[in-house]
Amino acid sequence: MGKQTRQELDIGDLGLDDFKPRKLPSPKKPTQEAVAEVTSFPSRESSGDDQLNIKGPKVILDRFRSLRKSERYKYADLLEFMMNAFEEQGRE
Repeated sequence: MGKQTRQELDIGDLGLDDFKPRKLPSPKKPTQEAVAEVTSFPSRESSGDDQLNIKGPKVILDRFRSLRKSERYKYADLLEFMMNAFEEQGRE
């Protein structure tokens, strides 16, 4: 069996010189409100909550955590209670 050779394809007669891919319309980006409405997922707008990270001696932070746990307060509630007590002493 002999080795077969391929014929080259002559594309000169196909008229592809002016060929250009068509442009697809760019998709519209949905708004946050539209996505929230369709998915029934609330947007992450401000809820009035915030976060505070406190760095300090481990002994003091452990004491705060222990007090919070023993009195069954949420962290923010215990902090508010302590600030109110401090302000009632006339120190601001």
